[in-house]
Amino acid sequence: MSDKTRNAAPLEGRAHRPAPRTAVLALKPAAAAHEAPERWEEAVAVVAVRGELDRDALWAIDFTIERAAAEAGLIVLDLLEVTHLDYVGVSALTSRRRALVARGGDLRIAVKNPYVTNILKASGGAELILCRSVEEASGAELAHVGEARGKVHALAGLRRKGT
Repeated sequence: MSDKTRNAAPLEGRAHRPAPRTAVLALKPAAAAHEAPERWEEAVAVVAVRGELDRDALWAIDFTIERAAAEAGLIVLDLLEVTHLDYVGVSALTSRRRALVARGGDLRIAVKNPYVTNILKASGGAELILCRSVEEASGAELAHVGEARGKVHALAGLRRKGT
């Protein structure tokens, strides 16, 4: 029996299992066209995620948001490429936003998928700020038109999706 046949033999008779779906997580600075902020409240960090998010993935995201919050006051959670979200972990995001707001920062979520949006609304209610793009969430749209003078500020003028 050759090496190729020997390696293939154990697979005979087994059902083919699809590769597990995993979430991919990345932390990056916002793509806004502005100078490096001097204050914590003005700094922006983007936590980009894609795939299906189970409870463990959401806890890992919460940990990443906590680390990013050490450097930036405004955290944008980019869920634009998320296809599923476990509602159980949303409470951690809500708690993280409350903690950031208490320190003078904020957590905003960029999401387009109506399914994911409905899960966030049902689980986090009115406490989560949902935006249609990372730029909207980070305030880059307002900075672009000069209302933020080239820096990202806490923006009360961003409207929440669905309101």
